[in-house]
Amino acid sequence: MKNPKCLLWCIMCCLSCSDRYANAFTTIATSFLPRSFSVATTTTTKFVPGVMKDVTMAKKFRENQGKNMQRHATNSFVSEREVSSADSTDLTLTTVFDFDTTTMDTSLDNETATKKIAVESFERIDDAIMGGISTSSLRDVPGETYASWSGVCRTDGGGFCGTRTLPFREPLDVCGSDGLLVDCRLASDNEPERRVWKVTMRTDTSRGEMVYQAAFPLPKRQDEVEDKKWTRVKVPFSDFKLVRGPRVVVGAPALNATGGIYQIGFSLSKFVIGVNTTELEGFRPGYFDLQLRQVGFYADKAATSLGVSIPDTLSKQEVEKKRPILLKVLLPLVKLFFSEKVQRRKSAMRILTQKRGLSRAGAIRYGIRCRAKAHGLLASLFKTASIFATDSFRTVFFTIIRLCLLYPIRVISGTIRFVKKKVLGMDVKELPKME
Repeated sequence: MKNPKCLLWCIMCCLSCSDRYANAFTTIATSFLPRSFSVATTTTTKFVPGVMKDVTMAKKFRENQGKNMQRHATNSFVSEREVSSADSTDLTLTTVFDFDTTTMDTSLDNETATKKIAVESFERIDDAIMGGISTSSLRDVPGETYASWSGVCRTDGGGFCGTRTLPFREPLDVCGSDGLLVDCRLASDNEPERRVWKVTMRTDTSRGEMVYQAAFPLPKRQDEVEDKKWTRVKVPFSDFKLVRGPRVVVGAPALNATGGIYQIGFSLSKFVIGVNTTELEGFRPGYFDLQLRQVGFYADKAATSLGVSIPDTLSKQEVEKKRPILLKVLLPLVKLFFSEKVQRRKSAMRILTQKRGLSRAGAIRYGIRCRAKAHGLLASLFKTASIFATDSFRTVFFTIIRLCLLYPIRVISGTIRFVKKKVLGMDVKELPKME
């Protein structure tokens, strides 16, 4: 373990092992991310013009999509309700999240209330938690019969986007169900096979890094007619495996949903689910837009519908109040060293120095000029000075961690392993090195 940042990562993971500080790392890392992050407001685009390509494409796509929806308004209802015939088997359906405004819940004041509640039940969980710069959000599309999970997935420092529900107050009773069902369609492009699409579920109240996960395929569209059709994805419970990140936990028990489901999530990733970390060959980074119509559970029985049952989730404020005191103390420190702005600034520096051929000083001057155009020279110089001061503090802090904590731990650990192996003759398992 040569990097002190890895040590902080391990400390957070150790905290997550106890019931009292469950999911400490993930909670800290995601707490400073915005609930809904618009692709068009990505901060990196203000610093490096070259990274605006995906954002511009996303804007054009949404503008054209709006025009196409108006053009086909006369027959949109019929096409919106169609599901690919290959997936239209007899099923018993239990809808959990309904994003279709044509399905009105009479217990609510208006037909959009169900959709609004469903969208607000989800939160963002992108690769910013591990130093990446990908962004995504699940957002309502007013007047349409779906919600849009869209964003920009980048491989620089990460390589995945995700959205998941807030914690359920009570577990979802899925007894009698055979798996999870999603009606969706990829609207941004026709290369679904160049990404790994995953669905996740939790069977307990923890929010740690270990979850049950399964990959699901999205078929390619064959013609313009299929552009409007929905793909019905069925993921059997037997397909789910316990994973830590993209890696399968060997020897872990199979998914047991009899105690209920506490969380549902989706992710787009460059990593294939497996025993070892494996990247998908030919992965397509950049903009994506997966439209969701409904999420629920199915049973292979006679075709019926059990209606909509939206689970009651904790609010963001309630989640924050339930944080242990230790997390509240560490949160400002984590924000300083692992914030998304810091990662984007580092990524921009790499692009300017490695791909554009600028020196570090030249990249800093370029940043000053760009900020001066938007905010004035004085504000730009002040911002640059504050960034320099923050980065200097980070360097000093990690140097202290390395000298006072990391190196002593390595010496003590090596001594203990030597005594066990050479003196006591014990079998010592070699742990993988963390670079």
